[in-house]
Amino acid sequence: MKVNDTLNQLVEQAACSFNMLSPGDPKDVQALENILRQIQETIAGLCPGPEDLRRKLEKATTKACGTLHRIVQEEVADTAKALDTVSKAICIIQKLIQQIMESEPKGEAESVVQVPAAMPPAAPAAAPPAAPAAAGAVTISQEDAPLVLDFIAESNEHMETAESAMLELENRPGDSELINKIFRAFHTIKGMAGFLNLTEIQSLSHSAESLLDLARKGQLVLAGGSSDVVFESIDGLKKMLAALKVSVESNAPAGAYDRLPHLLEVLKATTEGRTEVSPKAVATVQENDKKLDAILEDGSDAKQASATGTYTAEEKVKVSTARLDSLVNLAGELVIAQLMVAEEVNRSRAAEHELVKQVSHQGKIVRELQELSMAMRMVPVQGVFQRMTRVARDLSHKAAKQVDFVTAGEETELDRTVVDHISDPLVHMVRNAIDHGIEPPEERATAGKSPTGRVELRAFHQAGSIVVQMQDDGRGLNKEKILKKAIEQGLVTPGQELSDDEVFKLIFHPGLSTAEKITAVSGRGVGMDVVKKNIESLRGRVDISSALGEGTTFTIRLPLTLAVIDGQIVRVGESRYILPINSIVRSLRCKPGQISSVQNRGEVVLERAELMPLIRLYELLKVRPSTEDPSQGLIVIVEDNGRKCCLLVDDLLGQQQVVIKNLGETLGRIPGVSGGAIMGDGRVTLILDVPGLLELAQS
Repeated sequence: MKVNDTLNQLVEQAACSFNMLSPGDPKDVQALENILRQIQETIAGLCPGPEDLRRKLEKATTKACGTLHRIVQEEVADTAKALDTVSKAICIIQKLIQQIMESEPKGEAESVVQVPAAMPPAAPAAAPPAAPAAAGAVTISQEDAPLVLDFIAESNEHMETAESAMLELENRPGDSELINKIFRAFHTIKGMAGFLNLTEIQSLSHSAESLLDLARKGQLVLAGGSSDVVFESIDGLKKMLAALKVSVESNAPAGAYDRLPHLLEVLKATTEGRTEVSPKAVATVQENDKKLDAILEDGSDAKQASATGTYTAEEKVKVSTARLDSLVNLAGELVIAQLMVAEEVNRSRAAEHELVKQVSHQGKIVRELQELSMAMRMVPVQGVFQRMTRVARDLSHKAAKQVDFVTAGEETELDRTVVDHISDPLVHMVRNAIDHGIEPPEERATAGKSPTGRVELRAFHQAGSIVVQMQDDGRGLNKEKILKKAIEQGLVTPGQELSDDEVFKLIFHPGLSTAEKITAVSGRGVGMDVVKKNIESLRGRVDISSALGEGTTFTIRLPLTLAVIDGQIVRVGESRYILPINSIVRSLRCKPGQISSVQNRGEVVLERAELMPLIRLYELLKVRPSTEDPSQGLIVIVEDNGRKCCLLVDDLLGQQQVVIKNLGETLGRIPGVSGGAIMGDGRVTLILDVPGLLELAQS
């Protein structure tokens, strides 16, 4: 018996019509009803099929047509609920056609067209029929809910990528790049699903990955039956992800996917080059389909979210970071253009002129637009922190150590680019803390400590920056061992005196490790140099404090955003520079007698019983000042990580929020300079980097 192509085409039209349907337009609803009526007529004449499947098809189409008719006649109280019933009916029709296909003799089932599942146009996707909470049922804890929802969103994107690549592959058979793209999508989902203990999704993606691996190696051609099974795997994963999302949002167990045994068997047979499929797998699918009648009799919605203990995903729109970057850049350019207009208007018009007021109002709007564009890039660090929790759990098991991993400040927000780049450094820091820092239980007990170590990861705002700290109560850094390794590698000359901070920062050198043995986790001297490079690429810094036998604290300081800073404009001679506001402590006019010279330390300023080094910016920046007499200029006290110094400038010109521009690859990274900004008069002004200035002054 062969399923007629006409019936498949009608079902596909019904699914597409439903997806495009506007609930408030009777014409759309009537058009869908007409298609379903055609399906009813086609069933009798073109699909004689098994009697039980035929009855179910008739019942499904009758149910859908009747519901649509009541919608047109405005006889339903809840249109969204009624459309949900129609969606389920169309999905059931698709399933029944697939069952008819499976009941056909081998070699005749290839005419069935896979129909995309119908989705409600004005409400979230209808949940697949809930399977009995038996084998395969998964319950997601509220703690893991945000992580699972992120996984669902990312996996759906991977499936869209794989589906698109599969469609392209039909036009370009054998394209290795497309095959690799599809393989990577399933491989990524398999890894993430295993990480979250989602065994069904992991098993399906793993089986599909095995098939795709043969295609990558040129041992199998993705065409015909093998191509169909990959498409079916994509559809299956989409349905499993949809069911998982409903489970998370309703705080209920996710039922097993009823077609999974059959799909796994087909994948296995295709991978092994067989064409037959186990009758047991088909029987399992048919046994699970007993619930179809109940759904057709009762068109009620899937289980609703309980009143308490639910986690509902916030509706979001995925936008590429490239577009957000363009928006931020355009907003920045708009700010610069508005500043130029405002400066010209203020120079040529009186303060009470109407144009001045309008330009001032425009400036406020532009500033709000810029702040909004920046806020769109701000995301909480919660997702990264949760991944670190899982990493810590896995690492502690591998290292056979007892570790309490605690997080705080997960709601702290920072730029998306910063969040993306901070993940890798944190992984290396977690590895370092658990493998090197935390001692084995017996060693901790001998030292009088609790057998369970503690690692705390926290984030908070401080002085306009984001601070991420990782602290452990382990053995601490051994200065002698670090120095010995550094001397052996020629990083430090014997007898050279270094402060504790300088010694600790030696671990950031590539290849320097004090580990006595190499483990699966760490010990090769690779990792901490990655931390330093990644943090510095974000205009941040990392500091270390440690006490032998008590523990170590890594402190990462990062800018809230990579695009805008509040700056103080200073003048040195004819040149202007910008100092970040969050680095400035205060400014003052120096009195005679406050400045003195100290041997081997240069000039210092005595201010409020505190001696601070004096940096003459004109000397450091090689420019001609208006005056070299400190008492005729101004002193700006700046601070970085507890270190203070006094900068001698000629004048303070005002404060302004500026858009940071990179200096470009030609100039590269200049010590003491973090970037440039275009001012209202069109001139470029350098933004000074306070930590870099302090290092230059000390050198």
